[in-house]
Amino acid sequence: MKIVLGVDSRTPEANAPVVSLLKRLAFADSEVEVVHVVAPPVFPGGELLPVLSGLIASQYENTEWPDASAATAHVAETLGSLYPVTETVVTGNPAETLLRTAERAGARLLALNASHDPAWKTVFIGSVARAAALGAQESVLLARPDALENRPLHAVFATDHSPYADQCATLLGELLPQGIAELTVLTAFPIATLREQLTHRGEAGIAEGAQLEHTLRTRNADTIARLDAAFGDAAPVMQSRVVDKPISEAIAEAMAETNADLLILGAHGHSVVERLVAGSVSLHHALSSPYSVLLLRPAGSAGA
Repeated sequence: MKIVLGVDSRTPEANAPVVSLLKRLAFADSEVEVVHVVAPPVFPGGELLPVLSGLIASQYENTEWPDASAATAHVAETLGSLYPVTETVVTGNPAETLLRTAERAGARLLALNASHDPAWKTVFIGSVARAAALGAQESVLLARPDALENRPLHAVFATDHSPYADQCATLLGELLPQGIAELTVLTAFPIATLREQLTHRGEAGIAEGAQLEHTLRTRNADTIARLDAAFGDAAPVMQSRVVDKPISEAIAEAMAETNADLLILGAHGHSVVERLVAGSVSLHHALSSPYSVLLLRPAGSAGA
């Protein structure tokens, strides 16, 4: 599997979260292309003075490229014991160029660093990570600073059991992250609310509510069985949670109670009753949550 890793050249420590998370996840049979995009300089009036603009851009590249090359080399050395690594430095708009590079490389995963640091959140998360979450052709891994923790990796996989979510489960098994120690399969569903509504239909409605809860638990068990078979000897310890709470609240609770530091979910969902893996929910958690996020995007769903 090809992984494209976008890196920063500010300091070696700036890339530590995503590098650490990639090492902890230990994707099977994978190679990493470490990419740094040098953004061209922008200055007032540059578009009116193309010759001067070209000279300044050339000088800028001569200044920035050594730092960019040093950053990619440092990351490549760090990852080299686990993955085959290549290095790429290019010039262009960071978001557009990184996504285009990943697409041309045929990558199945685009990995990025994410931070809540207000000093650069607007520049990096606002453009690159948001663009990746919304428009990347491949799945996206966003690493938060907590990814540095050197402990067994616990993850939560949120599913609504729609056909799309089932595709995401299949994709997770294909990506095969061998470093997950514990995985919780989570389904959030307004069981109590639905039962209350169905009660107005009498005994038949109550029976339907009970059957629905049973069905969700069965579907979770089926998903765990599929993942267990896909992971094989690398299968994590897995458990099921069916929670009668709003989506974001259920995710936050599951992450805290299972001591998880990685949330796994799809880019969007189609469940009629409760869209757990909804685009807006996914985007919110991808860009705003305090934990790392693996956003799964099955083939043909870019931009969903």
